Amino acid sequence: MGKADNTTYHFEGEVLLVYLMNASEGFTGGIAIKKPRIRELFGRSFIVGEVPADINDWASGLKTAVAVDQVVHFLEFPDEKEYFQRISSISCSGGLVS
Repeated sequence: MGKADNTTYHFEGEVLLVYLMNASEGFTGGIAIKKPRIRELFGRSFIVGEVPADINDWASGLKTAVAVDQVVHFLEFPDEKEYFQRISSISCSGGLVS
């Protein structure tokens, strides 16, 4: 687990998979964020980072952000390799990630 204080949370994993409340159809499988960190933007807290390197994702490598108050659950992965291994095994077995 990361370290928390009153204002911020430091993620230990290289990749974070977040699940959003009331997610639209395209995001029900979660949103992966590489190098996640908390940042204040426009008076709100966001998890910011990059989309992991995936040749099948047009957004690969781009910056991304998710509002912290929209996150209901998250998973931390130590690195991209483990993240892709785990989602590949779930996708192939008909699991949650699409």
